[in-house]
Amino acid sequence: MTGSLNEGKGRCHGTARLLIKPVQAVIELGAAGDVREKSLNAVHHANRHGSPDDFIAVALPTMRMGRNCMLPGREIELIGSHASLDSLLTFEGFKTLVRRGMLQEVEIEEIDVEPGEVGAAYVRDRRCEKYTSGWLRRNKARAERRGKPWRETLTKARGNDLTTLPLRYGSAVLHVRQVIAEMTDTQLFVSTYGFSSPAFRQMAVLPVYPDAARDTDDAA
Repeated sequence: MTGSLNEGKGRCHGTARLLIKPVQAVIELGAAGDVREKSLNAVHHANRHGSPDDFIAVALPTMRMGRNCMLPGREIELIGSHASLDSLLTFEGFKTLVRRGMLQEVEIEEIDVEPGEVGAAYVRDRRCEKYTSGWLRRNKARAERRGKPWRETLTKARGNDLTTLPLRYGSAVLHVRQVIAEMTDTQLFVSTYGFSSPAFRQMAVLPVYPDAARDTDDAA
């Protein structure tokens, strides 16, 4: 662990994976969201406190578009080094999930990346986080605390983008898009949340095979 908290991007080695999947009883009780929230928060904590040369990336390979909005699916794949993933399993949040029998068997697997194969990037879309009613409310409160004017009549709220997946981290909400693309041999860099930059040349295409790519292949 480093002495100061990391910010910005860090390198993801992408040589190992850890599949997080709730057991059927957890799904039936409607607690799969708790598993997802604890897992994502653990990754953020690990990346903030760990080495910027050994970040963990987050993949949501079963996310899909529902009737009205994007759905998260029931699986999370965490991509990193064997050491970073092994360290993650020692976090209290993960130990609690395992101790309570909420997860299917947890095992770290090695990955062989083949450039040119189908993968996916999970991109934080900050545009979706602006000018929503919540964003306006928070910015108005911030302006009032700082004694600055707030020109509400000139700032109109817009609806949420239902093609992105909202993920909650405490009071913060991130919006994530899945981008299917070919894997390359370039280094992977992700944020402390484990997500990719939206810039095409900086996109972290992870070695995962999402359901959306499988559905496209089956339809071809």
